[in-house]
Amino acid sequence: MSEETSNQTPDTGDEPSVEAEPSEVPGSAEDNDGGDGDAVTLTLNEVLELEEEMMEDTAAVLGAASDKTCSYTDDYIKRQALYSCLTCIPEAKDDPEKAAGVCLACSYHCHEGHDLVELYTKRNFCCDCGNKKFPEDHKCTLCPDKRDTNILNTYNQNFSGVYCVCHRPYPDPDDPVPDEMIQCIICEDWYHSRHLGTVVPSDNFAEMICEGCVTKHEFLLHYDAFCLNKSEAEQDTEQEKPSEVVNVEASCSSDCKKPKEKGSTVCAKFWTEMIWRKELCKCETCLKIYETENVAFLLDPEDPVQLYEERSKAKAKELAETHNQQLDDKLKNFDRVAMINCIEGYNDLKEKLAEFLRGFAGTKRIIREEDVREFFDTMQARKKQKIESGGQYFCR
Repeated sequence: MSEETSNQTPDTGDEPSVEAEPSEVPGSAEDNDGGDGDAVTLTLNEVLELEEEMMEDTAAVLGAASDKTCSYTDDYIKRQALYSCLTCIPEAKDDPEKAAGVCLACSYHCHEGHDLVELYTKRNFCCDCGNKKFPEDHKCTLCPDKRDTNILNTYNQNFSGVYCVCHRPYPDPDDPVPDEMIQCIICEDWYHSRHLGTVVPSDNFAEMICEGCVTKHEFLLHYDAFCLNKSEAEQDTEQEKPSEVVNVEASCSSDCKKPKEKGSTVCAKFWTEMIWRKELCKCETCLKIYETENVAFLLDPEDPVQLYEERSKAKAKELAETHNQQLDDKLKNFDRVAMINCIEGYNDLKEKLAEFLRGFAGTKRIIREEDVREFFDTMQARKKQKIESGGQYFCR
């Protein structure tokens, strides 16, 4: 959900450009010189870079998930990609507690064509598909035998399709302001950076805890020394007086390693890397606080989203390599004639595509959808003609 902007390759005029709708790429038509206000012009390299970024983002979220097996069989999973179905449970639009979360496989096999809210990832969740939260006529096709409810699941407003303290959808059709969405690691809601009530640090941060969660979990104020940011009010007045801290030494037990000074500024907190989690005190008193406030997951080294994404990317890469190896093995089983025809077909497509793109590079004309469609229609016609004339054509 984060709208990270990457550096774009300068347009040298040597490569063709592609026209895209403003909603499909970062930025707006007004940012492009010579534009007509209706389209965004990108070079071919920029389109490929954007596609690569999108594939990497998809792998980070879905790479570790199965698209064929319901995750219910693994019970409560530490972290997984989830979806909320507003077609099956329309009342969830107004009441998140009536919502249900379904896994990736169920979103494909049980909710195809439904109004699904993509929830990114959530922790400690068990797939609800087909349980008592759903209408009686909706059964999970992948795993029909399920308990009535998953009492340990938690649901927030995201399941209703809204986010942040502004309670708006994302993307918001009525909000023209481009903004980054940042997820709180405790409540797992997403917030516009401009609605966090604090200055987002320019340094790279690893995790954020929203103001509401800092208010609810006061022990976090003892770890202000590990924070990157200051509140907007504190930033404005830091020249006038030092930040106030409260000495709470008397309230700490002798074996408590929690910092004795407690920050007084309640605002969203940004943390560098995950080092601060390792600094959380693990004395009996503090552990009891974490359990009571349902944040014991902060001590779990496998909880951070970053670790989940890294593993998902690695899994996606492994699957891609396996697929490529299987393709290579199939090609090796081709006889010599079939292999030659396949290679010739591939090279022919590659040559014609390069010729097609060079034509646009020379005229600096924008490649439109109808141009691409016409190219492949022409290739299909050539393929059909060659087959009908008795020739071989293996490229598909």
